[in-house]
Amino acid sequence: MRILVVSTNTLLKPLPVLPVGAGMVYSALTAAGFKARFLDLAFVAEPLEALREELRVTGADLICLSVRNIDNQVIQQPESYLSFLQQVMQVCRTCSSAKVLLGGAAMLVMPGELVKELGADYGIKGSGGEAEAVRLAREIERGQAPETGTVRNADPAYHPVYSRIPPKPLFAPQYFIPNPRIKKASMGYQASRGCSRHCIYCSEGYMNAGACRIPAEQFSEDMKILENDYQVHNITFVDGVFNHEVEETVEFCKLIGCTSPSLEWSCALTPAQVTEELIRSLKENGCRFVDIGADSGSRQMLRRMGKQFTTEQLVELGHLLEHYQLPYSVSLLFGGPGENAETVQETVQVVNQMNPVYILASQGIRVYPHTALYHIALQEQVIRAEDNLLFPAYYQSKDYSADLLTDALSASRHIYKDMLMNSIGGRT
Repeated sequence: MRILVVSTNTLLKPLPVLPVGAGMVYSALTAAGFKARFLDLAFVAEPLEALREELRVTGADLICLSVRNIDNQVIQQPESYLSFLQQVMQVCRTCSSAKVLLGGAAMLVMPGELVKELGADYGIKGSGGEAEAVRLAREIERGQAPETGTVRNADPAYHPVYSRIPPKPLFAPQYFIPNPRIKKASMGYQASRGCSRHCIYCSEGYMNAGACRIPAEQFSEDMKILENDYQVHNITFVDGVFNHEVEETVEFCKLIGCTSPSLEWSCALTPAQVTEELIRSLKENGCRFVDIGADSGSRQMLRRMGKQFTTEQLVELGHLLEHYQLPYSVSLLFGGPGENAETVQETVQVVNQMNPVYILASQGIRVYPHTALYHIALQEQVIRAEDNLLFPAYYQSKDYSADLLTDALSASRHIYKDMLMNSIGGRT
């Protein structure tokens, strides 16, 4: 059985993202004995033509399309990528009779809707799609293909054979060119799947599947591959939250230091699970940068956004990072339910007590089905039940406007930047 795995992401800014997930699917299918080929559309001049040619050469029986984003999530300059994905699907249908399977990060947020919109045969939602792709391919090969339109749930557990780092030659060399302007490392690595948090806007939160950390032995083997084969010594853990539980995270930091003592890395922390021992362990075992996913510095907004920490914990985390000389950023979301002039000012005042390298501020929140924010948006008639949310819809409190943030930033000690890294106010 011949299978073509395609990474459909063509976005190169602010920096190209290595399609590790699609590569893992390719590696898993190869390990399972299938004749698989891999096509990355990121750096080709004519993506659709490259796909046509690959389908002509491959003669695939199954096409696995990895979809990372369906839009840019920027309310000020909204951009949908559905049109390009529809063109990709059209090429697949006109140049091949193969079944089409959708996977990737986009399938986590709206799996059924995306399969229907693009007219794919199957879909896999959630992290861990590599093992499920192998199972589905075997069913198709045996003539036991599931019903068209079926969306499978991936098992987030790390498979000892299929959940492996792909070989470096699979990827374009452009991915590994250092970018001195980027403070965070450019090589991403996912050490846990799922999330135990309950943020109101997040698609992982409503599934409440908890978090699953990669087994120690498997992680150690992956690090050897990254250091020896990839020649990578600087990575970003792309887990939505790195510190799900304090003690377990401390032990994982020690594992990093033991396995790869020269590795430098960055991660995202929640203030909800922090101790001085944890921050010390980060510092001692190679962490060089931290992103604090705060969303707000307002007590009221932290509760309404489903965050599980206090403003005091947020500030304390900043001070601990400063004490251990770990540079950090703070990510904020303005415009959530109940946001107003008072809550915006409170956030700016709280962040003034911290000393981040930079502050990333988003305004308006993308609405996804099934989330708590979705139901709030319905109740407030921001959206309708029949709306197709594959096309971007944003929630913004009726009591919030960009002018409120601009006014509040006149009292800020820091420069605030938007999602495009443009300055939106504040001072040094």
